[in-house]
Amino acid sequence: MATSKVFWSRFWRNFLGLTNGYKNIRLGFALALLLLPLIPGTALARVGAVPAKVWSQLGQSHWIAQGNGARVLYVIFDPNCPYCHVLIDELQPLIKPMHLQVRYLLVGFLDPGSSQEKAAYILQAKDPLAAILENEKKFNMEHFGGVPEVLPDARSEKILKDNLALLTSIGQKTVPTMIYPEKDGSYQVVQNALGPNSLRDVLKGIPEQAKSLPAQ
Repeated sequence: MATSKVFWSRFWRNFLGLTNGYKNIRLGFALALLLLPLIPGTALARVGAVPAKVWSQLGQSHWIAQGNGARVLYVIFDPNCPYCHVLIDELQPLIKPMHLQVRYLLVGFLDPGSSQEKAAYILQAKDPLAAILENEKKFNMEHFGGVPEVLPDARSEKILKDNLALLTSIGQKTVPTMIYPEKDGSYQVVQNALGPNSLRDVLKGIPEQAKSLPAQ
């Protein structure tokens, strides 16, 4: 989660310097989550409804799927986003038991050079999902996303531009952003931080569809 590269770069490097002693990013995240309400200009999760046309646009966008369950969840993330890292990590053990298909949409704006180039590496990889998981496995508080940086080709540039436009149309230019359907037929968006228990509650409320669409 971040809307200011300078603020979050300083915040994670200075405050989460605590994790150098703990050697535990997840613990640092938990501590940061407790302090977020005290930091001017920040907030916990923003939850709201989105129009059905947004859900349709998501389906037509470029996404990378993990899992083939009947519950569909879109996650818009930046490779250099610490909160995105924690969210993706929290989702891993839940995908199979909760019958999820997580559809990842990449953006690259937190660090305009590094984020875009890491996103390009993922998009241009032979196995984009494996590249996402590599980025998260090697995530660290010095360089953030763990994959190499490569120059985006024309296809990657268009995907990143389109995904960013879609994210902006949803509301705030903020990551991570989750979009999912609810049983009453509406579509919800959650932006910013979400705790593990709240995440499970959200996932439990996603209705199962008759058939998941194949990964793009």
